[in-house]
Amino acid sequence: MNKNLLWEIGTEELPARFIEPALLSLQKAAEKKLKELFLDYQEIKTAGTFRRLVLFVKDLSEKQPDREEEVLGPSINVGLTKEGTFSQALIGFAKKYGVNPEHLKTKKTPKGEYFYFKRTIPGQKTKDLLPSLLLALFKEIYFPKTMKWGDYDVRFGRPIRWMVCLFGEEVIPIEIAGVQATNQTLGHRFLSPSPIVLNKADWEEYEKQLENNSVIVSPEKRLTFTKKSIFEVSQPYGVPEIDEDLLKENANLLEYPFPIVGSFPESFLTLPEPLITTALKEHQRYFCIRTLEGKLLNYFIAVNNNRPKDWGVVKKGHERVTKARLEDAKFYFEKDLSQPLSYFLEKIKGIVYHIKCGTLWEKTQRLIDLGKYLALKLDYPYLLSKIEKTCLYAKIDTASEVVSEFPSLQGVIGKILLEHKEEKDIAEAVFEQYLPSPKDETLPQSFEGIILSLADKIDHLCALFGVNEKPSGEKDPYGLRRAGYGIVKLLIGKEKFLDLGEAIEFSLSLLEKQGFLKNPEALEEVTEFIKKRLEGEFLNLGFSKNVIGVVLQLPLNPYDQYLRLKALSDFQEKKDFVDLITGFKRVAQLLKTVDKQTLLEEVEENLILLEEEKELYQQALNLRPVLLGLIEKKDYLSYLEHLVSLKEPIDRFFDKVFVMVEDEDLRNNRLKILQRVAELFERFGDFTAFI
Repeated sequence: MNKNLLWEIGTEELPARFIEPALLSLQKAAEKKLKELFLDYQEIKTAGTFRRLVLFVKDLSEKQPDREEEVLGPSINVGLTKEGTFSQALIGFAKKYGVNPEHLKTKKTPKGEYFYFKRTIPGQKTKDLLPSLLLALFKEIYFPKTMKWGDYDVRFGRPIRWMVCLFGEEVIPIEIAGVQATNQTLGHRFLSPSPIVLNKADWEEYEKQLENNSVIVSPEKRLTFTKKSIFEVSQPYGVPEIDEDLLKENANLLEYPFPIVGSFPESFLTLPEPLITTALKEHQRYFCIRTLEGKLLNYFIAVNNNRPKDWGVVKKGHERVTKARLEDAKFYFEKDLSQPLSYFLEKIKGIVYHIKCGTLWEKTQRLIDLGKYLALKLDYPYLLSKIEKTCLYAKIDTASEVVSEFPSLQGVIGKILLEHKEEKDIAEAVFEQYLPSPKDETLPQSFEGIILSLADKIDHLCALFGVNEKPSGEKDPYGLRRAGYGIVKLLIGKEKFLDLGEAIEFSLSLLEKQGFLKNPEALEEVTEFIKKRLEGEFLNLGFSKNVIGVVLQLPLNPYDQYLRLKALSDFQEKKDFVDLITGFKRVAQLLKTVDKQTLLEEVEENLILLEEEKELYQQALNLRPVLLGLIEKKDYLSYLEHLVSLKEPIDRFFDKVFVMVEDEDLRNNRLKILQRVAELFERFGDFTAFI
């Protein structure tokens, strides 16, 4: 018979961002540990709020199954003497495990023939395994940060205050940080503070009892109910603007939602809309309300974790805080508008970009040089003066009062400041430099925006890699992976050809001139880093790994590599594809053991003796200028269609020509012909990915 397991860890208030990773790690750890212990179950659930983390296992086996295990002993050579009797080694092995040497069997293994025997390992009771199992799971629960409390040698997201552990109707004796497991949980801190007795590990009953005590324990149900409640209270006023991240944060800051609508003076609606919404969302965690047409209204929704006795008092409290926050925002904004652009340029000279990479003014100087370099490389020479001005003002809003208070408005405020100062021709580009972003996959639309976005991301990668500030594991505090993906998405999405290897080298040279380049391996590391992001993007676009392998090792030029990949992927659907790969394989197999340095000299036509080798050489010779022209036109599908015409000459060559003859000159000449053929494939990509 199987039983349910219910384990609840009650804590002090966990930060909202801790809950999702904690539950995910708990789920994965439970699946892994139960599998290792050979314990069957029907389903694993995890749930939780900012006060509790819960693991529920449905129909968990009451006992491990008995297992049969093979125990390997000495080899035949070691286990038997020359006379064929049992050796001391074999007798010792049998004695150790309490078996009769006569009962040992032999089996063949990759290492030879060995003695062995089978034994049955009786399964343990699950209730005896659970204390150590749950302690192991406890250590696997992940939090972005952990803490210690009291004199306990325990680290966790927040101190533990109670614990429930039921296997069926039985309480499992487990203790963590001085807290002993019981069958009593707690409801809502304010609305239902008394202990709740749980008679058995039953999910529906547990969930219902908590809900009756003002706790929605399922994150999904709590989020859905929070959203529903927000829409209900907003109906008389307008349509709530639901930001999914904000909704999730609110749902993880409470155990039961109690939303309320508040308002602020209409006069604040004259402020830029992003400034109002950011102040409400980021600082207050409020939801904005709009008309059906999308116009922002002077109403907001605050979600509380308690049912107040007097809703009017709570409403006034929210409105008072909101008014103060918007007054601050208005003060900062008006102060920024009163300053000339030169004020901000002077101020960024004192703002540190990174302690190892200088100030934002020094970054600005690099952006100007890199921006002009990219303008020339992307065929925008007529934009040089405009690009210089765009890069000069790119970072001015980092010196503004508004961005100091609301960092997420970087770019938005830069655009507004420039528009206010009649620099509208570059304002949009300053905003677009931060695209694409995690919340906005839109790509820059203006030429200046494309160039500034590329320059900013390339410089960011080169600057940080240049001082060995690289991502490590899951840690990426400077958003370098995001910058890498941004470069790749931008070049492919905007169909721009750019040799990134050269651009990275130029960017690093600017850092070296300023004395900030400390990592001699930066060029190779940045190139490989972007290459990894390119591979990830190609996989996201649905290309297969072996097809990606053909273009990945080419010089780093994402859009060019994408076009080759697209052509090869399309060509894969044609019947000629098999001929293309077969032809290459025959050539590559013979060349893979040969030193390519010996094949660099020209083919000697006087050593071409057979018609088949002459035909193949001539075909390769004639095809070369045609293929070079197709590369110039970026017509990679036609390139492959021409390349497949080599299949029959290759086949005839291998049918009639013996390459590895004793005559060294003749042998090398035939290998040179094959090398010229291989080079035509290599100009497209690395076809060894298919071998």
